[in-house]
Amino acid sequence: MSALTCVVDRPDLASVALSGSDVLRYLHAVCSQHTLELVPGDATQALLLSPKGKIEFAFRLVVLDDGALLDTEAATAPALAERLARFVFRYDVTVGQPVAGAASVLGPGAEAALVAAGLPVPGPGRAGVAAPDLVVHRTPVGLDLVGPGAAAAVGGLERAGVEQAPAERWELARVAGGLPRAGQELTDDVLAEEAGLLGSHVHLDKGCYPGQETVARVHNLGQVQRRLAGLRFQPPANGGPLTLPASRTDLLTDDGRRAGQLRSVVDHPELGPIGLAYVRRVVDDGRLVRAGDHVATVVDLPFR
Repeated sequence: MSALTCVVDRPDLASVALSGSDVLRYLHAVCSQHTLELVPGDATQALLLSPKGKIEFAFRLVVLDDGALLDTEAATAPALAERLARFVFRYDVTVGQPVAGAASVLGPGAEAALVAAGLPVPGPGRAGVAAPDLVVHRTPVGLDLVGPGAAAAVGGLERAGVEQAPAERWELARVAGGLPRAGQELTDDVLAEEAGLLGSHVHLDKGCYPGQETVARVHNLGQVQRRLAGLRFQPPANGGPLTLPASRTDLLTDDGRRAGQLRSVVDHPELGPIGLAYVRRVVDDGRLVRAGDHVATVVDLPFR
């Protein structure tokens, strides 16, 4: 197995199982995604929005024979389960309790690693369903194993020669890939279009759901004032020690005007110090901005 391929435990993720005959009809009514025509094995991503269109929860889902398996940030999974259970009184839906258990396979040999371990590789728009308690999602930076069966799957990958890497490896890959994360880039003050999620998490031709009017108005009128962008920080002057600015540091242009806000920052082994930030639309790619004492160049995502 390639030395660049590794498996990373993901304690930051948890899954929530939904069962019953009305699962897809219920999700269609409450979330931003069109779920009515999905069939077992189909996978998608969705949002639960506030009435003003702000992101409250972001999650993935895969359709199973008897319902669906959702996954989201472990820190917000209990609140997501409670929110979903609150409105099921008119539907045949049972919302399970959040269950920890997830891992990511990263690197150029990720697909080969799954095949060697006897795990399914998902196709376009589909998840690999290994069992009711384990699904495989494709991401822009690798493959995610989600569900209570993830721990056993990690054991199979290790027996197939895949080395385990620390959790920091995932954060490096996430930021380099420009993937927004709940609690960092996806917070309750952010609109879906600002985070670049209209193509992946929002179905623009779908009917009414909470927050839909704001999504449609913003999309049709083009009123968002900021966008998710990358920052390439300049190395320390004179070879001094590297320090990184704190998350939520405000950004300023070289003439002192407000430019946005930093959300995530890492020291990438190949790309150097990079970050994800919400940047005002008037601040073009290539513009220099300042985060405290740190100077960075605004770039498009993902980093290249």
